[in-house]
Amino acid sequence: MTTTKRKFLARLSAGLAITSACLGFSSALSAQQAASGEPSPEELQARIQELQVQLGQLAEQAKRAEQRMDLLADPEPGRSASAGGSNLQIGGYVKLDTIFSDYSDGRAATAGIGEDFLVPSTIPVGGESGDAKYHAHAKSTRLFVKTSTPLGAGQVNTHLELDAMASGQGDERISNSYAQRLRHAYIDWQMDDSRSLLAGQTWSTFFNVGALPDGLDFVGPVGTIFERQPQLRYTQKFGSGSLQLAAENPATTLYNGTENPYDDNSSPDLILRYNNSAGAFSYSLASMSRELAYETDDLRASKRGYAISLSGKLQLGADDIRFMYSHGNALGRYMGLNGYRAGIIEADGGIGLIDQSGGFIAWRHPWNEHWRSNAVFSMSSADNPDTVTDTTAAGYRSAHLNLLYSPTPKLTLGGEYIMATKQVENVSGSLADDEGDLQRLQFSVKYAF
Repeated sequence: MTTTKRKFLARLSAGLAITSACLGFSSALSAQQAASGEPSPEELQARIQELQVQLGQLAEQAKRAEQRMDLLADPEPGRSASAGGSNLQIGGYVKLDTIFSDYSDGRAATAGIGEDFLVPSTIPVGGESGDAKYHAHAKSTRLFVKTSTPLGAGQVNTHLELDAMASGQGDERISNSYAQRLRHAYIDWQMDDSRSLLAGQTWSTFFNVGALPDGLDFVGPVGTIFERQPQLRYTQKFGSGSLQLAAENPATTLYNGTENPYDDNSSPDLILRYNNSAGAFSYSLASMSRELAYETDDLRASKRGYAISLSGKLQLGADDIRFMYSHGNALGRYMGLNGYRAGIIEADGGIGLIDQSGGFIAWRHPWNEHWRSNAVFSMSSADNPDTVTDTTAAGYRSAHLNLLYSPTPKLTLGGEYIMATKQVENVSGSLADDEGDLQRLQFSVKYAF
């Protein structure tokens, strides 16, 4: 119930009470007149004074009733507010994923996380196929808390979000209990209409989340950029567009190393991104400069690489086309859930950078107000040197096709077919099989609140 409605009801109640009192006085006065004729001036003055006292009492009662109504909590779920303080929003979604997986070269993913969602690097290669495997989980269920606080200079927003995906501390034997993990935790200071400063953990500035396809798999195409990490980001609007500059937490992944990742960087990953739109076409162009570094007891090596990414969405009536293409010699962990490492430790101890590229294109088509489908095609590749091992990933491909049903905007049920392929280098030619496939059928139920 809104504040306006509460005040209206309180005043309406008081008005009815006052009206009743006036009617009662009028009736009593009429009865007295009928019995004894016209009242004397003294009697009339006394009656008026009595009525004024009653009206004052009723007015005070109406004021207290309105104050009590103002103190009632707002029954709308997920929100509360205090005058001059912070607005609070609580939300998230509950989701169940049921998954049937069939591997051409194995009985299961090479790591358990690959059973929860598509992790390209965990597709087995070179083994014997097994029966289709069924797996169900609710780990992607998430909860967020947001606040918004007006300040003398702009506004401060915060966002805290948790889920249980990719977590430990649990298994399927009894309770399926899994630890909560941190997804987002950041402060966003909106200085004014054109400037903002973000500090905390959230999506990398190199990743345009708005271009990600509408699907059931937790991540989606093998060629997408996908990264969350701590950062400091400044955003400045220019006309219809905006420019973002960020310094983000670094980590180095290298072939022939003893650690994955190395945490020996001396500078952050630096990212510059421009966002804009032209009619029905919205786009982002991001560039990144990052240091790859590692250190052992007697050696330290460092080398700087780059990457670029172009992504966007084209609205075609009710349909839309979404796309992303990325290229660089330091993509590494930023693309395809660390499907490739960013470089290689060479024989002399130096770091060799590896050119990599990847992308996707997705078509979203609503059949009507409740049904929609998405078709997504994606690929990525790495130009690895001849010194890598035979089992080093050379390329990935994936295709997603789904049918989603939303009887209400917050409830979604659907099914998705996924076909994904991993190819390894097989530099020596000694492997009998250098490619493995995954076919997956996923059904999900999701309710957002």
